Amino acid sequence: MIMKTTVLIALGLLVAGCAQNKPRVVSSPYASGQTKVEPVFYNGKRYTMKFRYIATQDAYDVNISGKGGRVLGGKPGDQQIVRDMASSAIRHFACARTQKARIIPGSIRHTGSSWNMKARCGAK
Repeated sequence: MIMKTTVLIALGLLVAGCAQNKPRVVSSPYASGQTKVEPVFYNGKRYTMKFRYIATQDAYDVNISGKGGRVLGGKPGDQQIVRDMASSAIRHFACARTQKARIIPGSIRHTGSSWNMKARCGAK
């Protein structure tokens, strides 16, 4: 009787512990650290997008520059265009079919000629 009670309590604690610590599944079609370069055609203009998967963060470092060294603007409107372009391209190139890509808040930066940000597939 004491053995059954102890086993039931141990199983209950195990189940309760597992319910609170759901593991996050990290996956990407690219190896961690591998840089991928893709041409992107967006709103009638050509861009170059470089992205690199970082497994420890389960995120992509993304850099978008103008095709042929064309400088990209640093205004809020430019930021929104680049944000939309990056999330669309990462969704296309890196996310599973049913997932959407999103830009990690606070990660987007203008460097003077290009934009850098971090993106992630799936829910928040």
